[in-house]
Amino acid sequence: MDHRLHDVVPAQALIFDMDGLLLDTERLYFEATQAIVAPFGHTVHLADYTEWIGRDVTTADFQALYPCDLTEEQIWGALRSGFIRRCETDLQVLPGVWEFLQGAAAPYPKAIASSTRRVWIDQLLAQSELAPHFPVRVSGKEMARGKPAPDIFYAAAAALGVEPAACVVFEDSPHGVRGAHEAGMRTVAVPTIFTAHCDWALADRVVERLDTVRADWLQTGRDV
Repeated sequence: MDHRLHDVVPAQALIFDMDGLLLDTERLYFEATQAIVAPFGHTVHLADYTEWIGRDVTTADFQALYPCDLTEEQIWGALRSGFIRRCETDLQVLPGVWEFLQGAAAPYPKAIASSTRRVWIDQLLAQSELAPHFPVRVSGKEMARGKPAPDIFYAAAAALGVEPAACVVFEDSPHGVRGAHEAGMRTVAVPTIFTAHCDWALADRVVERLDTVRADWLQTGRDV
């Protein structure tokens, strides 16, 4: 689905979210969160969790949905350990990712722009063997404002040495699409089970898998 076909700037660089787009980690975060809140009688509902995807989540956010007798350190420590434990046995690269990176995306410089902490970005990319494709990595934790603000996308474009308008951004969350749109970049949304019901009006294109985006589209905004 293409929305803006006029005045398309040919792509010079590609910027990717990580969780839920390249790696099936949103499912693991979801499971780790459920494990934390279940002893307090809470259930993590899909609609609530979706609001967290693609942005910084605070302890206040967590406690508002799942009141529990845990400190900030205990919450995030338990989430981190539960997530890492699941990644050790169940980290998966999502379908279409390798095909796209080795195909239409191969000629372009690429960056990660993720709300995840830098140490996790580095660890997950290394574990999944995706690291060589993404020498440029920007964490939302390093920004004054996280997604949906455009700061992280401006930073990624600057690190790539490319003007924002010449970047194409790939995202699985409306927060990320909104930020990239505000940065003046073309956006491709790849919804997941967590975000399939969301409004994608700001995306230039919505696809089921990354490898359905062709080289022609990256240059012209059309599949020739």
